[in-house]
Amino acid sequence: MRDNIRKLLLAGVITIMVFGFAGCSDSDSGEKSATENTNASTEATETAETDGTATDDYDILDGFNLVEKDDITLLYGNGFVLTMPDDDWGYEQTSPTCLQIYSKDAREDGYEGHLVSIMAFDPDDTSYEEFPEYSVAGRGKTVDKVFVALFPTDVQYNPDDPDQAEDYNELFTHVKKIAEGMADSPFQITE
Repeated sequence: MRDNIRKLLLAGVITIMVFGFAGCSDSDSGEKSATENTNASTEATETAETDGTATDDYDILDGFNLVEKDDITLLYGNGFVLTMPDDDWGYEQTSPTCLQIYSKDAREDGYEGHLVSIMAFDPDDTSYEEFPEYSVAGRGKTVDKVFVALFPTDVQYNPDDPDQAEDYNELFTHVKKIAEGMADSPFQITE
């Protein structure tokens, strides 16, 4: 009986993890710089098109610009700007419509470090409602997209490293503020 309960709990956790990361394929890995920001791979495009998130030539990092100002960094993407504190975070474009933000320390330590994925959906596509932890970040003004923040539902850092846990949780608290209309949201739609 106890083994059956454990198996059911494990199956539930795995299901949540699969749904939580299904929106961002991992086929185009590696941090993108301004000079490396080119079209995503054909495989990532095909994956995004089959899950309903890309129906045109939209590229979430088209017009990419990274601006460091005081103790913050502004990441300008296609139709939005994301404000991140200091340089403890990294980013990678995992598909034409998905930008993943992560903790550098956690990733370097062998953990995913996933903080949030920003995904662009067509206005009539509400498939993001199937994800366990998300918020609508905003609706594009210069691009016809709905931006959605997808948050991880499992531990993304080394739980045995208190400094890493503190740093990760500080960044996660920052990105968790992403929500449409929230005054202190680090995600803003550009005009």
